[in-house]
Amino acid sequence: MSRFMRRGLGCAFVVALLAGCGKAPPPPIVPVEGVVRVGGKPLPNVMVKFIPQIDYGPEYVATGVTDKDGKFQLTCKGQPGACACENIVVVAEADIPDRLLSESAQGELAKYKASLANRPVPLKYGTLAETPLRITPSAGKPTCDLELVR
Repeated sequence: MSRFMRRGLGCAFVVALLAGCGKAPPPPIVPVEGVVRVGGKPLPNVMVKFIPQIDYGPEYVATGVTDKDGKFQLTCKGQPGACACENIVVVAEADIPDRLLSESAQGELAKYKASLANRPVPLKYGTLAETPLRITPSAGKPTCDLELVR
């Protein structure tokens, strides 16, 4: 290996080492659950996302889907909860179940859509740029109820 290559590799190593220095560890993941309501009524089958305001990538986005009573529990990195830091919260329609996507299931799909109560989901909550929801979960406060306004 030439002296020039060794020097280049040495510089690359130092740059890589310095790039990793100073970056704080991600915040802990704490349990988060709650209920989503619109006008005081539960909002079933919507996707809830807590998007942490940290520089650690999409694997730290916590997600959950509400049940028929509007209740949700979040999961982040394969464990229950969300990052204990400021999160922007997005609420939007959940994906349609795979079993209802075939042509032969169109009747079931229509029934499913008709069963979704308290619709439509207010659009402003479905985009990162427009949602007004900001939440900072903590270990001592696992419940984060969301009240959406039409």
